[in-house]
Amino acid sequence: MNIPDLKAEIARCGLSIPKLAELIEIDKKTLYSRISGETSFKQEEIVKISQVLNLTEDKIMNIFFANLVS
Repeated sequence: MNIPDLKAEIARCGLSIPKLAELIEIDKKTLYSRISGETSFKQEEIVKISQVLNLTEDKIMNIFFANLVS
């Protein structure tokens, strides 16, 4: 998962993590847990986030399915 890109897309849309959680109808603690990598995003959540942030297929792949190497 590419957390910096996800946070950048959230910011580009003028949203906060709590506001995004509200829009995709999950608890903000759950969203923070997903973003921090403690738990994995569910497919339904990825779809909702993609719709709210208006992400392209490439962006979805780069954000949610990236294998970052440090």
